[in-house]
Amino acid sequence: MPSQFEEKENRVAYLNIEVPAEEFKSSLEKAYQKSKRYFQVPGFRKGKAPYQIVVNHYGEGILYDDAIEYAFPAAYENALKEHDLRPYSEPRLNLVSISGADGLVLEARFALKPEVKLGEYEGIVAYRPNVEVSEEEIDAKIKEAQDKVARQLPVTDRTLEKGDTVTIDYIGKKDDIAFEGGTAEDFDLKLGSNTFIPGFEDGIVGKNVGDEFDLTLNFPEEYHADDLAGEEVVFSVVVKAATFTQVPEIDDDFVKDVSESSDTVEEYRAEIRQELEKAAAEQADRLYERNIVEQIAENSEIIMSDFMVEDDVEREIQHQSQQFEMYGLRYEDFLSYSGQTLASVRQQMLPNSRKNLDLAYTLDALDEKLALEVTDEEVEAMIVELAERSEISVEDYKESYLEANEDSRDRLEHQVRSEKLLDLLREWSVATDVDPHAHDHEHVHDEHCDHDHDDEADEEE
Repeated sequence: MPSQFEEKENRVAYLNIEVPAEEFKSSLEKAYQKSKRYFQVPGFRKGKAPYQIVVNHYGEGILYDDAIEYAFPAAYENALKEHDLRPYSEPRLNLVSISGADGLVLEARFALKPEVKLGEYEGIVAYRPNVEVSEEEIDAKIKEAQDKVARQLPVTDRTLEKGDTVTIDYIGKKDDIAFEGGTAEDFDLKLGSNTFIPGFEDGIVGKNVGDEFDLTLNFPEEYHADDLAGEEVVFSVVVKAATFTQVPEIDDDFVKDVSESSDTVEEYRAEIRQELEKAAAEQADRLYERNIVEQIAENSEIIMSDFMVEDDVEREIQHQSQQFEMYGLRYEDFLSYSGQTLASVRQQMLPNSRKNLDLAYTLDALDEKLALEVTDEEVEAMIVELAERSEISVEDYKESYLEANEDSRDRLEHQVRSEKLLDLLREWSVATDVDPHAHDHEHVHDEHCDHDHDDEADEEE
C-alpha cells in the first residue's frame, strides 16, 4: 500500500496514504452492511436493497464516512511502519480523493517528537523560597488534631448556643399557607452556619431542647424565589435534640493520645514544627527544581508542533468533564453559568499546556544527554519507598505492581533516573531567595507610580 512521507515546519509530519480501489471497495461494502437496515429504496423492503442498488439510488457518498473509518486505521498503521514513524499527537486528516473506482487518498498530519537543542544547564540561578514555619501554622495543626479526637455530646443542662448542632422539625407559612421548600423533619442545623435566612438561626439560640416556638421573619429582598422575596413568613419550629463539640484541652494527656513520639506539649510542638519544616522543604525543592528546568528551557531551542499542545488541552478538558460527570453535572453547563465557553477555556489553557510540555521535553533531552545509570540497588530502594507510601509490604508491592505490569520495571528505572537528574540539577544550580515574580509586581507598581508622577508634572505645566 503506497504512502509518501514529508516532514515540514515545527516537527509536523505529512503522510500521504493511498488505499487502492480493491481494498477500499471492501470498506464500502462494510459501510453498506453497517447501515443497510436504514436504506429505503422503492421496490425493496426497508434494509433489503442490494449494495449496487443503494449506491445507484443514494449515491456512493452516503457510505464514505463509515468507509473511511474502516479503511484508515490499518492503512495508517502500515504507513507508520513503512516510514518507521511514531506519532506524538492524534492525526489530522485531509481528504485528497475518494471513489469506489479509484480508491481513497488521505493526507494525515501529526506531530513528531519535539526537537530540543539544549542551552546552558549548569550554573543556573533559580528561586527557592525560604522555609519558615510560624507559630500560627503549628497552632493550626494542633487544632486539626483536636478536631479529629473531638466528641459530639448532647446538650442537656443549658440553652442553645452558636456552634451547637440542632435536630429540628419546621414548617414555614406565608399567610397561614405552607410554602414550597419550607418544611422539613429531623433536619440537622449547625447554629451560626448561616444556612437559613437571617434571623432563623439566631431565633433558635437561647432556646432549650424540647422547645416549640414560632419565628416571624422576612425573606431578603433579593431572594431567588420571587413569591417569597421580601415577604413576611412564620416558621413553626420544634427542637428535638442538640449536640455540641467537646474539644480536648491541649495538655500532656492530649499529646499522649495524638502522638506516638511526644509526651509533653513542648515536645509535640517541636514534632509538628519538624514535620511542617520537612513538608515545606520538600515543596520548596519541587518549586526550585521547576524553576531550574524553566530556566534551562528558556536557554534552549524547543521545536514542537501545536498539535501536541492542542491534544494536551483536549485531554485536560476531557478530564475535567469526567470530574463533573461524577457528580451528575455537565461541564458545558458549568462553563455557561460562569460566563465561559469551551473555546475560551481552550485558549486559556494553551500557554500553560505548552509550558508544561516544554519542561517535560527539556527534561527528556537532559536525560538523553547525561545518560545517567541506574543500579539494581537504587531500584530496590525505590520499591521499598513506594511500598512504605502504599502501606504494604515490599513483597506485596512487587506482586501487585511489578509482576502484574510488564513495563513497570522500566517505569521504576525511569523514575529513579529522573530523581537522580533533578538531584544533579539542584547540585549544579544556585538557589536564590529573591522571588522574580515579586520583582515583576514591584516593577509594575513602579511603572504606575512613574505614570502618576508624569501626569502630575503634565498638570503642573
